[in-house]
Amino acid sequence: METESLESRAVRQFDALVKRGELFWQPNTPRLVQTGPFKFQFRCAPSFTKKPIQEADDPGRSSDQHVFFDTDPDFVIDFIGLSHKLILNKYCVVRPQYVLHTTVFTPQSDHLNEGDFASAWDVLRRLKSRHMVIYNCGVESGSSIGHKHLQVLPRPEKGDFELFPDALGIDEDKNAVRNLPFRHAVKRLPSNSDVTELVEVYEALKIRSGVEKAHNVVLVDEWMLVIPRGCARHGNLAANAASMAGMIWVTKPEGVQDWVDRGPMELLCQFGVVEK
Repeated sequence: METESLESRAVRQFDALVKRGELFWQPNTPRLVQTGPFKFQFRCAPSFTKKPIQEADDPGRSSDQHVFFDTDPDFVIDFIGLSHKLILNKYCVVRPQYVLHTTVFTPQSDHLNEGDFASAWDVLRRLKSRHMVIYNCGVESGSSIGHKHLQVLPRPEKGDFELFPDALGIDEDKNAVRNLPFRHAVKRLPSNSDVTELVEVYEALKIRSGVEKAHNVVLVDEWMLVIPRGCARHGNLAANAASMAGMIWVTKPEGVQDWVDRGPMELLCQFGVVEK
């Protein structure tokens, strides 16, 4: 009998949990918005209204509050290495969406380490379709809880919408996305990258972009992007790592218009860091 792939099992479990009303997701059609040279993809995710968010002073930001302790076994996809577990995200924008969390409490404010990259890279290699990994490091980066976790989600299909490094191009001499106005650093990855190289690239990109504390990471097969963050929210609008790469999620349809009225790139610059 042919062994079921990780991705096939995830979709099967995802659909069953949605049907039972235990995983919150609704089909949604992305809205594309072009402003100048920048194209943004907006998705409305009502599930976010149910999502728990720990405030900056919540004990869960610095100590184990067992947020993943009682995970329903039907949400579990696999244990990855010795230090991480891959589960389905309960509050989803896309189908399927994963959480890759440490099995022992580690603060979300900690930077990524070799174990994180090994687990994330392993998951990307085992998924048959194109996926991306995001990490929101610290409260100001858009993270919702304090237990260290990365997220894995389907990468946009080519030809419809592309993340900023793919859409705008990468200036390899400057390690920068062309015309992207907020501080960041990006680097193409060799096709045969190993974990040691990923860690070295990450450390170099943090230095290049001036990361001090809070920052976002976006990792795909071909490149890694690091973005220092200044804040997570402006009023009712918020941004995480996906947002900073052009994929913006809102809880209500009118939220898209709020972004458009205030200028998507102008908002991303406020969420990020801009050279003075």
